[in-house]
Amino acid sequence: MEFKNKATIFFWMFLFLAILLQLFANQEISFITAFSYSTCVILTLRVYLSYISGKWAQHFLANLNTLAFLGVMGISCLVATFALSVEGYLILTLTAPESTLKEVTNDRVAVIFGLFTFSAMVSGLNYSFEKYKQYLEREKELEVLQRKSLEMEIKLLRNQLSPHFTFNILNNLQFLIRKDQNEALLLLSQYSKILRYYVYESQKKLIPLDQEIIFLKEYFDLEKNRHAEELQISCEWHIPENELYIVPFVLATFVENAFKHVLPNQANDYFIKEYCTVDLQGNLTFEITNTFDENVAKTKSRGIGLKHAEERLTLAYPDQYQLMINEDNELFSVRLELTLEKQIGKEEL
Repeated sequence: MEFKNKATIFFWMFLFLAILLQLFANQEISFITAFSYSTCVILTLRVYLSYISGKWAQHFLANLNTLAFLGVMGISCLVATFALSVEGYLILTLTAPESTLKEVTNDRVAVIFGLFTFSAMVSGLNYSFEKYKQYLEREKELEVLQRKSLEMEIKLLRNQLSPHFTFNILNNLQFLIRKDQNEALLLLSQYSKILRYYVYESQKKLIPLDQEIIFLKEYFDLEKNRHAEELQISCEWHIPENELYIVPFVLATFVENAFKHVLPNQANDYFIKEYCTVDLQGNLTFEITNTFDENVAKTKSRGIGLKHAEERLTLAYPDQYQLMINEDNELFSVRLELTLEKQIGKEEL
C-alpha cells in the first residue's frame, strides 16, 4: 500500500476516534449514539470533501476572486452543517433518551455553530492540502520538463560538435595529399580510426574513460606525424586500471582547440603540453597548454568548441567539475578537474 493511502486512512481513523471520544465523554450520550453519529460524520465529510476536491470544483474555485471564494466556501460549509445537524437529530431520535434530545435541541444554536466551525476547519485544511499537493505535482512536472530540456540541449551540443571536428579533418587533407603514398595511407588509416570512433561513440551519453584516452593518444600520434619537425608535442598520462565513464569528446574538444590555435609566440616557443591523471576515487585532472601569437589571436575569435565543452560539462556534471582557462604570456592553458562515476547511472540518450 502506498504511503499516501496509509496517510489518508490514518487521518480518517484519527478524526473518527477524536469525534467518538469527544461525544462519549458526555455521560448522557451512549456509546451506540456516539459511534453511530461519528460514523455518519466521517461518511458525510468524505462525500463533502470528495465533492469540493474534484477537478471541476478546484477549477471553479481557482477562477474566483477572494470575496466570491469565501462566499462559495461559506455556502458549502452551511450545506455540510445542515447535513450533519439533520443526521445528528435523527440518530438522537432513534438511539438517545428524550431528555438528551431535548437538551441538545435547547442548545441547537451552539451545536450548529460548532458544526459550522468544524466544517470550515476541515474544509480549510482540505483546501490547503489540495493546493500543496498541486504544488508538488507542478514541481515534479517542472523537474521532468527541465530534465528533458537538458537532455535535448545535450543532444544539440553533441550534434554541433560534428561540423567542428569535420572542419579540422578537411584542413588536414592538404597535408595528406602532399605526402608520399605510403605515409599518406598510414595517416588516412589513423584518420579512419578517429572518424570511426567519433561516429559510433559520440552518440552515446557515457563511454569508458579508457576508450576516450585511447582516442586522444591516437589523435596526438596523428598530430605528431603531421608536425614532426616544427611543433613540440609532449603528453603525460597517469591512468591506472579503472571502470570509470566519461561524456565522450569532452577532453577531445580541448585537444582540438589547442592544435587549432597553436602558433609560435614572440619568444619563439612553439609547443603543446598535455597532462592527464586520475585517482582511484574517480577524480580526473586534465591540463593542456599551447603557445599562441598574441597579435594573431586578436584577429581571431576563440571559436565555438570551448563554449560547447563548458556547456556540456555544466549539463552533464553539475557541481562535479572545475574548469580554469587562462591566457598569460602567450600561453593558453586549460585545466579541468572532474569527478567521474564508475558505472552508468542513467539511460543513454
